[in-house]
Amino acid sequence: MEQEQAGQVQDEPKFCQSCGMPMPTEDLLGTNKDGQKIEDYCVYCYEDGAFKQPDVTLQEMSDICTGYLVQEGMDEAVARKLLSEQLPHLKRWRGAASAPTTN
Repeated sequence: MEQEQAGQVQDEPKFCQSCGMPMPTEDLLGTNKDGQKIEDYCVYCYEDGAFKQPDVTLQEMSDICTGYLVQEGMDEAVARKLLSEQLPHLKRWRGAASAPTTN
């Protein structure tokens, strides 16, 4: 269970709630409209209070992330399995798999 003190999570790694990327340093945190860093999303997914790719689907995000994991040396099948298990549970995607698309 997470323990918060003075607004900081103790020894709990932060992960982007859109792509799942670890965010161990503040420079990887996304920003609100006022430029303040936020802990929910990474700089690659969220900037100035908005998603950089607002219309991306869960499947498209999975494909994008698979490419990065493969570049880092992970087997593609393992990467796809990992992402299919993890991404749907992130804040941005909860319920997205069963929700109708509006594209």
